[in-house]
Amino acid sequence: MTEVEHENRCPLSAVDRRLGDLHRHWHEAERGYFDPESFRVAIQTAIQTLRTVTFIVQSNKRLFSNFDPWYESWQNKLRADPLMRWMVDARNKIEKQGDLEAHSFVRAEIIASYYEEGPRMEVPAELFQSPAELISSIPTEALRKHVFKDGILRIQRRWVENSLPDYELLDAVGIAYGRVAELVADAHRELGLEPPSTMVGDIDHTQGKESRGGRLPCMIGHGDARSHNVWLATGQAMEIEQKTVEFDREQAEHIVGKYGLDPKEMFPSIDPAPEATLNGLFATARKMFFVDGHHDTIAFLLRGAQPVNLMQLAVQEHGEKYLVMRMLANEVIKCGADGVIIISEVWSAPYDPSNPYRRAADAPERRELLSASLVTKIGDPVQLCASIECSGDVVTLGETDTLRDQAQIAFAPIYAAWGREIPDAWIEVMTSYTKNEVSEDDATTSR
Repeated sequence: MTEVEHENRCPLSAVDRRLGDLHRHWHEAERGYFDPESFRVAIQTAIQTLRTVTFIVQSNKRLFSNFDPWYESWQNKLRADPLMRWMVDARNKIEKQGDLEAHSFVRAEIIASYYEEGPRMEVPAELFQSPAELISSIPTEALRKHVFKDGILRIQRRWVENSLPDYELLDAVGIAYGRVAELVADAHRELGLEPPSTMVGDIDHTQGKESRGGRLPCMIGHGDARSHNVWLATGQAMEIEQKTVEFDREQAEHIVGKYGLDPKEMFPSIDPAPEATLNGLFATARKMFFVDGHHDTIAFLLRGAQPVNLMQLAVQEHGEKYLVMRMLANEVIKCGADGVIIISEVWSAPYDPSNPYRRAADAPERRELLSASLVTKIGDPVQLCASIECSGDVVTLGETDTLRDQAQIAFAPIYAAWGREIPDAWIEVMTSYTKNEVSEDDATTSR
């Protein structure tokens, strides 16, 4: 059903239009982020519009057979949410007292790990100076060397309101949109109706709606667009390259013929377990490696055992992985993925406690592997790997080994996106930088 058809048939069309208005005002604030006046007008209009959505729902109570108990349960839920209470207070302040006290800040943080543990500070945007203060706060000489070699300085512009210091303001309104959108969707279900779509274009906004908390995909990861990443080793700006691989039937047929692949083996329909998909994809990766002599880094986002997104990750330097895995976590939320498989070439070496920050790529006893790792929202991680063996110009693969419940530290941002606790077995690894990174590293410069 098109938006026009939905509006003509839906008795809650006035509610749907107002929710769509809120979505448009949110994007107006996003477009005006670097113009203080434009941002002020758009974000305050969005906050005012947010409140009117529920007013219009109440004005249509005659349509419901049991409106009062249904709406009371939603009122209790929203009143218990500190952010939604703030939105009500903010709307009252805008309409009765004047503008919000929003201030523009620059957040500067060093990213040198897969965890949110690096030094970080926020300063007024017009007062930002050099990263020297951040560097000086790094505790040990060994860690400082690691940071300068692989660390990234991320500089991000943020609007923050005085009475809501823990939220970036645009993100706060996006989260609040999601809360109200869930209410609107439930109102439609109460009347036996399909919830509306306010998404512009042909994106399937229904995928992953539970993991997004009612937000639209465009409201996830929006801070990346106003972030500036600097490679600390060189002082050069970094541009992270990742692309979604679109399905092309003609190209797919060419690939199947080139590598002798059977699509049914790649994605077995008989076994619904994600590990069956892992086995099929790794068998395919082995065939492709034998033909090409190498394998790109590919991420498969799964829902159940079926891929919902396929992304090629062009990682040139190790430090880029810290950002790439954070961006991949945003994609997990956008499409509601409950499993991730990454296939890549990696280095492997024993952990050396006397040199805890040494990466596998720098170890003299390193080995090169073709690897496929699976992590899921509920189960334990599984990894398949095969030794890459070189003899002159000839490159071959050893037998496939299966490793279970190994510390997959690189996936920490994805575990965080799922709201999942890091397994206890990984805690010791986490407290000593990342032994996993020392025992296993992307082989981005191999051969």
